[in-house]
Amino acid sequence: MHSSSLRSKGVVARRRTRVSRRAPHIRREAGALTGRVGGWNPHRTPLANESGERSTLMARAEDLLGNDWAAKSVVDSMCANIVGPGFKPQSRPMSKRLGITETQARDVSEQMEWVWTQWNTSEAHVTGKLTFDDLCYLGMRSTLGLGEMLHLPTMQTNDTARLFSLALQEVHPARLSTPSDMSMAPNMRDGIEMDGVGKPFFYWIADPAPLISGLDTGLGAVSANQYVRRPARIGHRPNVFHCFRAEENEQVRGVSSLAAGAKLYRHLNDALDYELIGQIIASSLTVFMETQDPTGALMNAMANADQNSNTFDRSYPQYQAMAPGTVIYGAPGERPHIIGSDKVGSNFSSFTELTLRAAAASIGMPYEVLSKDFSKTNYSSARAALLEAWRIFMIWRGWLINHYCRPVWALVQEEAFLRGYVRLPKRAPGFYEAKALWLNSKWIGPARGYVDPVKEINAQIKALDARLTTYADVIAERGEDRDEVWNTRAHEQEAITALYPAQEPVEPAHA
Repeated sequence: MHSSSLRSKGVVARRRTRVSRRAPHIRREAGALTGRVGGWNPHRTPLANESGERSTLMARAEDLLGNDWAAKSVVDSMCANIVGPGFKPQSRPMSKRLGITETQARDVSEQMEWVWTQWNTSEAHVTGKLTFDDLCYLGMRSTLGLGEMLHLPTMQTNDTARLFSLALQEVHPARLSTPSDMSMAPNMRDGIEMDGVGKPFFYWIADPAPLISGLDTGLGAVSANQYVRRPARIGHRPNVFHCFRAEENEQVRGVSSLAAGAKLYRHLNDALDYELIGQIIASSLTVFMETQDPTGALMNAMANADQNSNTFDRSYPQYQAMAPGTVIYGAPGERPHIIGSDKVGSNFSSFTELTLRAAAASIGMPYEVLSKDFSKTNYSSARAALLEAWRIFMIWRGWLINHYCRPVWALVQEEAFLRGYVRLPKRAPGFYEAKALWLNSKWIGPARGYVDPVKEINAQIKALDARLTTYADVIAERGEDRDEVWNTRAHEQEAITALYPAQEPVEPAHA
């Protein structure tokens, strides 16, 4: 027998000894086409319909923010805790990597923080009416409510009175859309022109004539000649701040945080309106008078009305309105029917609370934060609810700082360096040579607050004594900076010592 044939038989034998990988899998009911979930067939939104669906969702979310108390309450609470009155940036140049002393680094930090204060308070906004803290609050509210924020850095070079040219302009996210005559462009997706991997190159922002109601119609009829094609970046500088929290793969536009609970907010608002109307009807005495000739009775009553006193003729006692508690005796043959309304059901309060809990959970917030209702909580449960809320607040705060605050800080400090407002130490690396090291910063948000100050401050003292935390972290939780607090305390101590000098100790009498 030839060796080739033996080898072929060996190959066949080895192939037959392999175990098949076609073993049956356990049936997963969630993916079955029969049974209790057989009719559950979700549909994916085609890319062609993506823009219209997102635009409708944005309009509905904006309506909830403007007209629904529960949706407005949760968004306002989140913005107040995430941004509050604003952030305090603390410049932290990395002195060791830059090869400079701590004193030199502190000097640069003071210059950068002074520059930021000047820009933030008077020149951050194109109109001069808003500070950067206001823009952070506005951007956070837009992100939570509408799904995204859209701010544009501009250079106001014509205003010679400004210290800086940089100014920010907020834009309604609905203006970011695809022109009607470019809907078939292969590299265009919902107003963003991008490359093959999804990196934005240009943003198409509608700028229609004043008579065109583009935002009301979803901008579907606005052509490219009424858009601004704005580059995403100019060199190393961001030219558009289009910020949103990505929660899906390949996501290019933001989704409102109210989306999952939109139906709950809307239906609960309607239910409360209906119950309120029912209470009004129940508190009113409404009478329906049965008569054989209602048309003739009404015409007779109107014909016999006394025009001077604006009342009906007493000879035929027909009344269209009555004061509360009034008893009217009708004509013979007429029977009164009291139209009443049942009072609100006994389970309506628990139903409302359950709905609010579900609506709060849909946005990741405890019920107490949405409803401002702490009547059913003690210290432990209230603290647990607020700690859970603060986890969400800190996630959003870190997102806003990283995607918006720090990039804007870099733009301001770059212009300050070019204008000579910030001077670096001699023989230190240049600004562009070590830009990331010079621009390192820490941002302090609003204070967390205490549920029980005595218990929580005692816990912080014990943590400091056990070296489980730092003074900087403890003071940052109060919304303050360690250096500022300690410097203020030092000045206070000097003032106290000057006003109340220590007296010489008195020797005991028996000595």
